[in-house]
Amino acid sequence: MIGGVSIGVAVEAACDQYARGAASQGWVTDFVEYGVHTAVGIPDWVVETRRALGSGLTLHPLDLNMAQPEQGTGPWVESLASLVKEHEVSALVSDAGFWYLGRREGTWFRPPDMNVAAARCRESAAAIAAACGVPFRVENPPLEWLPNSPSLWSFLDEASDHEGVQICLDLSHVLQFERNVHGRSPVLSRSFPWERVAEIHLAGYVRAEYGGRTVYLDQHLADIPAEEYRLLSQVVELRGTQTPLGICLEMEPREPGAFVAAVDNIHAAIGAAAGRRPRTHAHQDR
Repeated sequence: MIGGVSIGVAVEAACDQYARGAASQGWVTDFVEYGVHTAVGIPDWVVETRRALGSGLTLHPLDLNMAQPEQGTGPWVESLASLVKEHEVSALVSDAGFWYLGRREGTWFRPPDMNVAAARCRESAAAIAAACGVPFRVENPPLEWLPNSPSLWSFLDEASDHEGVQICLDLSHVLQFERNVHGRSPVLSRSFPWERVAEIHLAGYVRAEYGGRTVYLDQHLADIPAEEYRLLSQVVELRGTQTPLGICLEMEPREPGAFVAAVDNIHAAIGAAAGRRPRTHAHQDR
């Protein structure tokens, strides 16, 4: 942990290379974030990886869609709450999935209206947070396109405006959204409620040509680009580190050495942000 910043790693199917790396290289990570299917539970290798790394645990539920209504009730939530309690999970993270979930026997408006989805997301996130007794962090989704040029920042503001709900800002997804939907580089507003950002995701992306234009797609095998570390530095400058901030590296297929290199880049980005912040750390512009 550096200052108020903790660094973690995302894992899904059989990412035990991080545990082996810890044993051979002597490094640790502050938390593991596991992409969980609630009905399956948390496998032994995740428990063993967490133990080897000496880390905490957060969960990224994969079997819900926060863009659909009434995701915060029923047996599924009860099962998730049991996992949270059993494994001492500190937080939950999931995005408002703009996709179909399950068998495509029926249809629903796709893509959902982001303004409508924000309220649904907030209500479900608040209900899940209350049921599980830990914060629910709403993550901005990866998008290839959306009509009507919606505002990502307005969506996140509304979706997180409730007790127990925080924001997980995925910077790869930010780059995708702004470039794919708006055709521009991200600009971070100083009036955004940065204090709600409790976690940041970093991941690589690839460029693809489709329909005569360049599309940016999330890709965890790719290197995290320098522009993402610059965005991270800007977010830390706006937000500060007085309250805890988790930074999760999404590089599940990569070797431990890639994790170590990314951590060095995170240190540099945070150091650059600290050098730019006023000594009082006050947000006079808010």
